[in-house]
Amino acid sequence: MHFTERNRVSDTGAAKNSILVGVAPHNEGLRLKILQDQPKGDGGPIKGWLQILDVGDNKHSESLRRLLGRTTDAGEVITLIRTAHPSCVNVVNANILTVEGGTR
Repeated sequence: MHFTERNRVSDTGAAKNSILVGVAPHNEGLRLKILQDQPKGDGGPIKGWLQILDVGDNKHSESLRRLLGRTTDAGEVITLIRTAHPSCVNVVNANILTVEGGTR
């Protein structure tokens, strides 16, 4: 699947247990499983619990490695990445993620 503005989670929403992938340079290769439905229309952080399946190859990969395979939330993710990069946006924002394998 190719990323476009129209298939961001913020535009499509995503069902519980979907696998989401990063589409921005700072979350490239990131894969996560969401444990709660995500409504369309919100470009902010993923709601509820999530599990990081792959940290990818990006500037936050090393910081995110400690969360690999754990159940966490967007708050813990942003706290962790801002330790090394204080002004960065959250890598688990819905406007920079897409559903793996297609849109909803």
